[in-house]
Amino acid sequence: LHNKFLPHNKRLSTLALFFSFLCDSACKHCLIWTKRPVNYLPFEKIKEIMENKAITKNTTVALAGGEYLLHPDAVEIMGWFRDNHRNFDLLTNALKPELAIEAVKKHPPRRLFISLDGDKDSYLHMRGKDGYDGVIKVIEELNNVVPISLMFTLSPYNDFKDLEHVAGICKKYNTD
Repeated sequence: LHNKFLPHNKRLSTLALFFSFLCDSACKHCLIWTKRPVNYLPFEKIKEIMENKAITKNTTVALAGGEYLLHPDAVEIMGWFRDNHRNFDLLTNALKPELAIEAVKKHPPRRLFISLDGDKDSYLHMRGKDGYDGVIKVIEELNNVVPISLMFTLSPYNDFKDLEHVAGICKKYNTD
């Protein structure tokens, strides 16, 4: 309503910041990992963006990428968000499970979104990396730390049985 009645003073409900196109996965359905040159959103630019009057304490900010955690200042940036804008979410492929666990425990986001597109074989086939066990490890380690949502992409490289598998993981760990 605010944005409708005050069009010159709009407020964002959600903001997705892509910190880099760098990704350590090799997804057949995405190809973001092939983009070159690799550029990073500078920390100072992030602070500048967050000072915009359209961003309020109620704006949900998604830390995303490629793979957000590959940004050289990823953990430090999460600390800044923890101290200055608590309403942030982290999106990850969890291919670096130890880093994901450490970052989330140190600077917990409001929610953690993890990509999981099927069982172990489908994950490898679709994403080109053997990361399934790492995803499960992150879920197990952080399930009682922050709310977790699993993100599933249906593509020509997986099927509805994979969706059922991911739904089973959600049920097992009581995640979204």
